[in-house]
Amino acid sequence: MLSTKTAAGGSSSSGLKQWLIQNSVILGMIAVLIVFGIINPKFAAPKNLSNVLYQSSLLIIMAIGMMMAMSVKAVDLSIAYVADAAGLLAAMMVIRSWPSAAVFLLPVVFGVFIGLCNCLFVSYLGLSAIIATLGQMLIIRSFELMLTNSAEAQILFMLPPNQTKTFFYLGTGKLFGMPFLTIFTVLVIIAAYFIRHRTVLGREMDAVNGNARVALLSGVNVRKVFGAAFILGSVFSSISGIALVSRTGSAVPTSVEGYLMDCFVSVYLGAIISKNNRMTVIGTAIGALFTRLVSNWITIMGLGAAHKDIINGAIILAALSIGALKKQHE
Repeated sequence: MLSTKTAAGGSSSSGLKQWLIQNSVILGMIAVLIVFGIINPKFAAPKNLSNVLYQSSLLIIMAIGMMMAMSVKAVDLSIAYVADAAGLLAAMMVIRSWPSAAVFLLPVVFGVFIGLCNCLFVSYLGLSAIIATLGQMLIIRSFELMLTNSAEAQILFMLPPNQTKTFFYLGTGKLFGMPFLTIFTVLVIIAAYFIRHRTVLGREMDAVNGNARVALLSGVNVRKVFGAAFILGSVFSSISGIALVSRTGSAVPTSVEGYLMDCFVSVYLGAIISKNNRMTVIGTAIGALFTRLVSNWITIMGLGAAHKDIINGAIILAALSIGALKKQHE
C-alpha cells in the first residue's frame, strides 16, 4: 500500500515537473509582466495595456510574415524593409490622390514581387536565404531613398480629410466601438492560421522544417514550399507596412528597421511556447504581444534603445535555453 502511494506521489510530482517545464516560457512571461507592473504601476493600467494591444497589431502581422519563412528553416532579412517600402508606396499614392483600391492593393503586389524574387534566388538558383534577402534588403532601402530624394518624409495627416479618410480608417477607425486595426489584425491571424495549420501547404512546411530531404523523397515539392513561404512572408509584411502608415499618418524611409529584431524575438518566443518547438501563428502572436509589452515598459521607465537590445538579447538566449531544456525532457 505504501509503495503504491509512493509511486502515485512520484508520478504526480513527475507530472507537475513536466507541466512546469512545458509551460515554463508562458509562466516566465507572466512573472516578468507582474514584476514590471510592481516596479511601475502605470504599466499595468488598463488604458496602457489597451494601447499596447492596439500598437502590437503591426508587429504581430509582420512577425507572422517572418514566421512563414522560418517555418521552412529559412530567414528573410528583407521583411522589415518590404513593410517600409509598402507603406511608403501607399503614402505616395495617397498624396497623389490615387484610388483607394490601388493604394491598398499595389503595395501588396509589390510584396508579392519581392517574395517571388526571393523565391527565385533561394528556391531555384540555390542562393543562401540570408545572402539573398540581405541583397534584397539593400536594394529596397536604396529604392526608398531614390523615391524620396534621400529619406524625405511623406506627410499625410496635413492633407485634406476627404483625401485621407478611407486610408486612415484602417489604422485609426473604429468598428462597434473597437479599433478597426485590432479587428483587422484578428482577421489576419485567422487567415494566417488557416494557411499555416489547415492546408496542404502548411503540412508541407512542417515536413520541410522537419527534414527537407525526407520531404523531397516523400513527394513534397520543396522548391514550391520554400517559394510560397517567402511570398507569404512578404505579403504579410507589406500589409503591416500599409497599416503602420495608416495609423501614424506619415511614412519615413527605413523607419521600420527596428522591427526586424522584434520579429525574430516574437517568432522564437512563439516557437518555444508551442508544443515540440513548432512555428505557429498563435505562438508568434503571443510572442509579438509580449515583445511589445516589454518595449512599452522600457519606454515608461525612460530607458533607451541600448536597454531594449540587451533585454531582447536576453529573451532570445533564455528562450533558446528553455527550448533546449524542454527537448532534454521530451
